[in-house]
Amino acid sequence: MNLYQMIFKRRSIRKFKKEQVSPQLLKDILYFGNCVLKLHGDISVKMEIYDNMDGNLSVKGLWKVEAPYYIVLYSEEKEGYMANAGFILEPVLLYMTGKGLGTCYLGNAKVDRPGPSDFKQVITVAFGYPKTLLYRDPATAKRLPLKELCIFKEEAGEPVKNILKAARLAPSAMNTQPWRFIVYHDRIYIFACKEFLPSASVISMRELSIGIMLSHLTIAAEEMWMNIKLEVEEAMLKKSYKSGTYVTTAYIKEFNC
Repeated sequence: MNLYQMIFKRRSIRKFKKEQVSPQLLKDILYFGNCVLKLHGDISVKMEIYDNMDGNLSVKGLWKVEAPYYIVLYSEEKEGYMANAGFILEPVLLYMTGKGLGTCYLGNAKVDRPGPSDFKQVITVAFGYPKTLLYRDPATAKRLPLKELCIFKEEAGEPVKNILKAARLAPSAMNTQPWRFIVYHDRIYIFACKEFLPSASVISMRELSIGIMLSHLTIAAEEMWMNIKLEVEEAMLKKSYKSGTYVTTAYIKEFNC
């Protein structure tokens, strides 16, 4: 099964078996992570996997989950680094799901290990073989319907609707789904909802969630044989919006063979 199929099957797993993951699969995960597309190519990131089979690894944070392994993404702290982190890490988690591993984003949890010099520890993910069901029925996902997420200005074809269905299923901090779409037949304007509590930590997790959603958008576009280009429009940035912030525009067209 490919990444697009895993979008509809992946669920957050919070209970894991104390079962070892093969060293080769751990290497494959890091290799895959080094190959995925970045949202911002000028931001360097690194991923590390920490073994907790002995239960002695210190993981601190309000949303900590006990797991035999943790993957941590470190990043340069530049503009857009949180969205970039989500965009990179989500395909890795989908890949891991396809390999039979359960995963769970841990919000602001931190692994108590020194990271690479000049890199910030951005996000931690618990993973391992699940005690519970690995896959979900997408119909059971607690997500807002597309009619509440989208304003359709033009009739969109089935490929565009399928792309939006994949974006809808993206995981987000506290399942807030902080994105809204204005849809035309060949482009999607993407907005981030304003936060009720606009603290630095809440805003940063919103940006991570937006990055995760954008990864679903691009994965689905490729599956639909559509070329997608994310472009920030200066004119849109200058406008003021009552209930959200403009993020980017996704231009969509069929591949030319």
